[in-house]
Amino acid sequence: MKAVVLRNAGPEPILEVIERPEPILKSGQVLVRVGATALCHHDISIMDGTIRRGVPENIVLGHEISGTIVDKGSDVTNVSLGEQVVTTLTSSCGQCEMCMDGSEYRCIYGHGFGHKLDGGFTEFIAVDAMNVLSVSSDIPLVQASLLGCPIGVTVKALYDLADIKCGQTIVVFGAGGGLGVHALQVAASAGANVISFTTSPHKLGELEALDIGQVFLSEEGIDPSELVHAFTEDRGADIVFNPVGSALFHSSVSSVALFGKILILGEVERANTSINVTEFMFRDASLIGSTGANISNIRKAIELVDAGSVRPIIGSILGFEDLLEAYILVKTRQTLGRVVLRP
Repeated sequence: MKAVVLRNAGPEPILEVIERPEPILKSGQVLVRVGATALCHHDISIMDGTIRRGVPENIVLGHEISGTIVDKGSDVTNVSLGEQVVTTLTSSCGQCEMCMDGSEYRCIYGHGFGHKLDGGFTEFIAVDAMNVLSVSSDIPLVQASLLGCPIGVTVKALYDLADIKCGQTIVVFGAGGGLGVHALQVAASAGANVISFTTSPHKLGELEALDIGQVFLSEEGIDPSELVHAFTEDRGADIVFNPVGSALFHSSVSSVALFGKILILGEVERANTSINVTEFMFRDASLIGSTGANISNIRKAIELVDAGSVRPIIGSILGFEDLLEAYILVKTRQTLGRVVLRP
């Protein structure tokens, strides 16, 4: 089978398409013929060398995986051959304290696909049966690859951690990226009022076409918080969704309302930041880090897409052999939403 391995990480990563044997199944595993794998910023950070800890040599990247069950072990009863599935983002044991609490993403014995374990930029992948979820054939596999991440990731942040409510105001930074463009849809489906920002002029029209709340192009000299307060009668936002990190940290704090919540889901610029403790304290605000998605979050993502409440946004579809081109597209922020690759 064909697989893409990362030979060397760095600003100009070296990738190679190789042939390797199909995986040998264990009794509790399924064999998935990969239909599509989306490219996440986590993959980018491994490719450019930002993330190295725990990454083995010649890793096959990709944790946003959809496909079809083509074989299963003797103990597997939860899925059938020919069924469309999406994988979880990590493996999990199903028995540890984290798994029993519904936090499979933080399984004590789990490992990330495309990080510690080989991921989805391959034709076939063997996965424990507990780490696949059935997907309706009404959702094409290219779109289904986004169900775990980014859509499930935004569901976890907004529902589990921010406890989003109808009528609240949410600010979404990085609205043109994979997390941002789906967060604003998830928030709108919950009945929230959405104010979103992008730094990419070429994405503004497509974001406005989604017809969700107010969309602004961030400009130098104007802090986004000024617009947030102007559109909320100086109240601020109940939730600030920040997948960008330090570059918009101060704007996040300045935008949040009393008792509001700031969600941090990424760090693009690899920089440190500072905090005005007094300003933060007197807002009685909460600062919450959020990563990954649990099985319940992915199920919710499937429901939202099935219902038409959230539409997977794909800026480009390429082949596995074009992974380096996809890396450049994401690095240079050329596409709205996700870049998806197919075998």
